Amino acid sequence: MVKKESNFIEYFQNEWLTIHNAWYEGVGHFTPSANNALEATNNIIKKKNTLGERLLLSRVKVLAFEIVEKWSKCYERGYQWVKSSKSIFSTECDNLVQYDIPAGEETKITNVGIDVVKKMKWYTFDQYQKKAFTIWSVTLPVDKLKWLDGVCTCAAFFKKYMCKHVVGMTIRLDHCKPPPAAKNAKIGDKKIVVVDHQNPKKCY
Repeated sequence: MVKKESNFIEYFQNEWLTIHNAWYEGVGHFTPSANNALEATNNIIKKKNTLGERLLLSRVKVLAFEIVEKWSKCYERGYQWVKSSKSIFSTECDNLVQYDIPAGEETKITNVGIDVVKKMKWYTFDQYQKKAFTIWSVTLPVDKLKWLDGVCTCAAFFKKYMCKHVVGMTIRLDHCKPPPAAKNAKIGDKKIVVVDHQNPKKCY
């Protein structure tokens, strides 16, 4: 029995930890394990942009630029976030710099507050939410040309792999320059859409 166990352990270690060591879910950090998000995006494009119609290639090109412009709101949110006077703590390690920033409406943080979040103990989700969502950590490469590789601990980043904090920090550090449209945009303004009821596919 002992011999069989040792043989199995040896087999498992050789087969799944040495030869095929990328089999588990967590190996692909920041990569989706299914195409659900892709299909959801396709659904939005069909419902809000192509309206379920087949388009000519010339129209597809124009529409693609319109979609990119509509979805590229990170610069606008990032620029608006930069204008807020938030205190930031930075820590450099190897080729990365971590910036701890206050979340929500808070504008100031302290080293004590950062330590509380990093060393926190919690026994209910409410306790975790109260502490964990008070500070976001943005990690950027020292090489400013690689700022797109930056990551953030906020929920928006884990959903879209980009957020206003990453963009805002790169703008603040002068790693990138926002387009002029981002400086003039007012976040929160809602556009009024008028639907032609005789032809519901036309919106003005």
